[in-house]
Amino acid sequence: MNEKELKISEEDSGIRLDIFLAKKFSNYSRAYIQKLIKDEFVFVNGKKSEKKYALKIGDKVSVVLKEHEKISLEPDAGVKFEVIFENKDFAVINKPDGLVVHPSESHKSGTLVNGILHRWPEIKNVGEDLLRPGIVHRLDKETSGVMVVAKTNEMFFWLKEQFKERKAIKKYTALVFGRLEQKEGEISEPIARLGTKQVAVGNGKRRGAVKKTREAKTYFKVKEYFDDATLVEAFPKTGRMHQIRVHMAHIGHPIVGDKKYASKKMLQTLPFKRQFLHASTLEFFLPDGKKSVFSADLPSDLKSLLNEL
Repeated sequence: MNEKELKISEEDSGIRLDIFLAKKFSNYSRAYIQKLIKDEFVFVNGKKSEKKYALKIGDKVSVVLKEHEKISLEPDAGVKFEVIFENKDFAVINKPDGLVVHPSESHKSGTLVNGILHRWPEIKNVGEDLLRPGIVHRLDKETSGVMVVAKTNEMFFWLKEQFKERKAIKKYTALVFGRLEQKEGEISEPIARLGTKQVAVGNGKRRGAVKKTREAKTYFKVKEYFDDATLVEAFPKTGRMHQIRVHMAHIGHPIVGDKKYASKKMLQTLPFKRQFLHASTLEFFLPDGKKSVFSADLPSDLKSLLNEL
């Protein structure tokens, strides 16, 4: 381990602790710095601190930099996923919840990519990013369902263009808090990062708090009503991070089990271990012009909750 001591000058006064450290140690990710703070490897004036702490002139910051655990692209037979379809060009899989798609600073091994490389070693050099071989699009860790994986570079760039041009159609099944009175509609609010969250900005007060927004559109349709929740189908027309989760929270109906975007009070009214969001269907065109449609049934935990309701 490597210990560093820093004294805060007037120039750095007022900056958040995690942002300051991420700038000072640019070879480490901000997520890694935040984990150091959380695990009490960072002290301000000899005391543990929060990542949001605003530094003051004269503060003494002590940091213990742990050795980096190497990101692994080793094939891993222990990573399980269902193969819905495969041919020589691509594979369609059903990703289980709790599985991270690709390795990163926060998840260095045991990802879907590690499992893919065990099953299809030839995918190793497919795509534009060595840490994401064959990965055309992603699902959140807690989101289950259909994903397509390219086996060749030709198919990777073909599929990438399908998603970029919004020719690929993605259908999700989600259970949201409350009764969604509008039977169907489109949420068209730009999304931006604010701290560790994504937010739907619109024309509201948050617009001035963010620097960069991205267009985001989600179409939704009510499927079934329950006492305190609504089952919906959601069709994201754009592919922003956490898009469906952010948009549903924006209209006052966050996804059941979503610990990031639902309030604690809501989460207590209908406790569930993970977010009720499942990529149920994926449609895209092949180079020969034919449309392919792939689906995955709701996993057992989501079915069980609906049965209870």
